Amino acid sequence: MKKIALATAVAALLGAAGYLAVAQEAPRNNDPAAAETLRAALKERALTRPRADATQVGQPAEEVVDGRINWTGMRTSLAISAGREVAAQQNIRATGRRPPGVRAAAPESFENVVVREVNLTRLPVLAPEGARIRQTLRVYSLGDSYSATAEVDDGVAMRISGARRKIVVGDQASARTRIKAMRAEQKTLPSLETPYLISRSESSTDLSFAKFGAGYVLSLMCDDPADTRCSDDAFIVGLASDMSLLNPEAGGE
Repeated sequence: MKKIALATAVAALLGAAGYLAVAQEAPRNNDPAAAETLRAALKERALTRPRADATQVGQPAEEVVDGRINWTGMRTSLAISAGREVAAQQNIRATGRRPPGVRAAAPESFENVVVREVNLTRLPVLAPEGARIRQTLRVYSLGDSYSATAEVDDGVAMRISGARRKIVVGDQASARTRIKAMRAEQKTLPSLETPYLISRSESSTDLSFAKFGAGYVLSLMCDDPADTRCSDDAFIVGLASDMSLLNPEAGGE
């Protein structure tokens, strides 16, 4: 909306400038001929064109739809993770490491999480495990989406965002080609049994995946861009493989 408003304002300023320039050229009287000259000049300098003649740029707007959350699948994943832990008790006692998976966690067990923000969210609220994360995690809900931020360790921060709304790309050749290329690069998170993609920018390392009918992006931000926790894949994949679910009792629409 801001871009539209800005474009409208610029067009208005340019139009006003054109009008003033023409007005200065026209005689300052009530002569009908002078008025007609002014109208002709304004028409010549008009900056608008009929919408029917507008050039189409890019692709048509995609449809955004409300995804259906698989609450049964969410609870099934919790049960599978619990079963793995029972089977691996001896190994857990020996190594202190739990098998990868999704585990239920009360939002009250996170020091800075506001329970109301979790309860407002209409999709599974996932966040990585970790002692520092439990101390610093904050959740911000918009109902159909949420974001959570936390410190992971010294020099590393994280953000995870989830949303149930999705874009329907349609059956365009360019979209199909891009999706095919993305799928060819996908690997699978065994703990979530879902494909994921990793991308990097100047500010973050992002791991994207879909689960339970929602889309998620886990982002890592390192103070030092050369920090291997951000420059390599292992650290962020490890975080994504060990998730807490903050609203295990949620469900229904």
